Amino acid sequence: MENKKTGRSPAGILVVDDTPANLELLSGMLKGRGYRIRAAISGEAALEACHINPPDLILLDINMPGMDGYEVCRRLKTDEELKEIPVLFLSALNETMDKVRAFSAGGQDYITKPFQMEEVYARVETHLTLKAAREFLKEKNRFLEYTFSRFVSPEVIETMKQRPISEFLKMERSEITILFADLRGFTALATQVPPEEIQEALNSFLEVMVADISVAGGMIDKFMGDGLVALFGAPFRQEDHAWRALQAAVRMQSSHTRWMAERAAQNKPARPLGIGIATGAVVFGAYGTSNRMEYTALGHAVNLASRLCSAAEGGEILTIPLTAEEARAHAPASGEGAGRLPDFASRGKFPFKNISEPVEVISVKEKI
Repeated sequence: MENKKTGRSPAGILVVDDTPANLELLSGMLKGRGYRIRAAISGEAALEACHINPPDLILLDINMPGMDGYEVCRRLKTDEELKEIPVLFLSALNETMDKVRAFSAGGQDYITKPFQMEEVYARVETHLTLKAAREFLKEKNRFLEYTFSRFVSPEVIETMKQRPISEFLKMERSEITILFADLRGFTALATQVPPEEIQEALNSFLEVMVADISVAGGMIDKFMGDGLVALFGAPFRQEDHAWRALQAAVRMQSSHTRWMAERAAQNKPARPLGIGIATGAVVFGAYGTSNRMEYTALGHAVNLASRLCSAAEGGEILTIPLTAEEARAHAPASGEGAGRLPDFASRGKFPFKNISEPVEVISVKEKI
């Protein structure tokens, strides 16, 4: 039966005591508070009960014949399946060293007999709340690792773990930089070579590109056939997002040139790379249906970066004045890459499909 206030099933508590009167008292009082209660009259019985159906929390007596409470707790804490269960000792032993032994064995709390039930209730609820918080954090971290670990660096994942998961699920408006990269002429190539060779070529190409984007602190938004989309400034803010995107693009073209040479030496298929980059206000976050969502960015800058990529020749990087301006304004003054900017050259204004006015296009090249 669910708790009407929380919508969750009542917490399960295992009460362990070799005195039947104590078991009856504690079990009855805790049941009155809505908890699901099981009782064990020995340490051995407690371990067996935990293995059959792990409880959410354990109230554990110390002085019991056979296996005492200290040993029960030690065994629980060495079991990968059971070690996270909070153990609250209940004992008439009130010397400091008794409590030290309890905590050394892995106990989370120590309640001295005779106890007040209000104190027991308060401590039980506190440790159940802490357990729920730990489980939520684990679920959050698993979600982040599953969703993002293939697309961003481990350092980015660790940063994301420190933030509320709601930050990554809601759509947020911000200025970011979007990078599109695409192989020139790869569609035609795909009609000339076996599909197994196409798959090998794409996997090899993407491996190199993702590494360069990761080094620059970008996030892979998606793979699209023989290309990809990367975001800079999302999912967390980077003041230097434009500079990072340009650094990534220059590095990608350099790596791609080496990649093509290596492929040619092995007589393997390869094609030149075009890159388009645009900076602007977008909304980004998770969108989709209730059972299928993806993390992405939406807005004019995304469309513009795609058009720039399509217009780029093999080996070329195209961007817009805003990206160049933002990169100049936020290039780091110290550290790796300090003050390093590529060369910018205007290519004039280009008309693009579904964009109302011609756009000034900037060619980007690595500074010699």
